[in-house]
Amino acid sequence: MTRVSSPTTAGVLACTAGMTIVGASIAFGPLLAGYPVLAGQSWRYLLAGLVLLAVMRVRRVPFPRFRAGQVGRLVLLAGTGLAAFNWLLIEGTQRSDPAFFAAVLGATPLLLALAGPLLDGGRIRARTVAGSTIVVAGILVVQGATTAPLGALPYALGFLLCEAAFTLLAVPLLKEHTPLQVSAAVCLVAVPLLAVLAALSPGADLVVPTATEAATLGFLAVCTTAIAFLLWYGGVVRLGADRAGLFAGIMPIAGLVVGVAAGTSAWTPVGLLGSLLCGAGIALGLRRTPEPERRRARPPVLVAE
Repeated sequence: MTRVSSPTTAGVLACTAGMTIVGASIAFGPLLAGYPVLAGQSWRYLLAGLVLLAVMRVRRVPFPRFRAGQVGRLVLLAGTGLAAFNWLLIEGTQRSDPAFFAAVLGATPLLLALAGPLLDGGRIRARTVAGSTIVVAGILVVQGATTAPLGALPYALGFLLCEAAFTLLAVPLLKEHTPLQVSAAVCLVAVPLLAVLAALSPGADLVVPTATEAATLGFLAVCTTAIAFLLWYGGVVRLGADRAGLFAGIMPIAGLVVGVAAGTSAWTPVGLLGSLLCGAGIALGLRRTPEPERRRARPPVLVAE
């Protein structure tokens, strides 16, 4: 049996699996439409954090000690990449086809490719501009196929920005801590934030979830949160944020396929074409430009002493 020893191969497999899980879970957003959003996400991240803590205990991984600046980054990461992300997902999928949100989320790699160089003082490549044009075209195709109303666009845009923040804000933390440590910490930080917001929301009350809602929350906690976080952050460490972001293009396809199977999305050739177009544009936008061939080294000049 051949072992996967290449960091690049391991990163590719991790990102592929993680994004497939996330894309598939988008189709189940409407199943929580009747449950309080903030309270539901609070329970979700609490369960995910406990699962990750149990894994840390089994693997004898110590809980990380974060500096003051890192704690602030964790709070911002939890507030955007977790709390706001999921609120926008559940609220948005009540106004549009989940496949549309999956396709919009497929533009994440382009956003990472643009934000990454700007933050590092680099330059934007022509391939990224060309890829962005194709991605935008794919999103418009999917929007037409799913008849997404204009009211869903602000949710989709915020959804996309929060997804990018989930990676960009975590990169500095992953330089000093493991994916398991960062995943566990950000989940636990998100719990009190969501709990306070849930308590302050109008008509807040403790609602017992139905069997379907409880199963959905459990799936989101274990698979879409604990497992997917580990896979994604592990891929980011091995590939880098820009290369790992490419695999977000898998989400539109996964979201469409699972949405059709679950009965929450309608399959159309145009919708499939738009999702594939998003993936193709992202692949082009993040493709590395071939390095110019090195000039042949000139023979050394011998200088007589």
